[in-house]
Parts: sequence; C-alpha cells; structure tokens
Amino acid sequence: MEYFGLFLALGIPLAFLTLLMLWTANDARERGKSPVLVCLLVLLSFPFGLVAWLAFRPETMTPGRRRFNLEDYRSG
Repeated sequence: MEYFGLFLALGIPLAFLTLLMLWTANDARERGKSPVLVCLLVLLSFPFGLVAWLAFRPETMTPGRRRFNLEDYRSG
C-alpha cells in the first residue's frame, strides 16, 4: 500500500509531463520550430513556458490544412 502513494506522487506527474513533452514536440515540428528548444522552454519554465508557447506559437507549416474559421460552421 505504501507504493501506491509513491506511484500517485511520482508516476502520475511523470506521465503527464511525458505526454506534454510528446505533444509539444509534435506541435513544434508541425509549426516548423525546433522540438528540442520548445520542449526545453516548456519543461524548464513550466507552467509559464507552456502558456508562452500556446500564446505565441506560429501558424502550422503543414500544406493543405486550412485555418479554423467559425463562420464556416455557423448555420444561418
């Protein structure tokens, strides 16, 4: 039972950070930025680095994808 508390204290945050780094690296790669540098920014200055990346990240570089436009989905 004592290991369960250790799992909750270490395992869940570690899994969250791992998934966050994977998402951040993939997002940076799609936007034409260095995944390593963006992950370091997010990891070393969490949570402010994550907010900064979400606020100032560039447009996607993936060809053929349109930007979301709310007007396309409004019924009227």
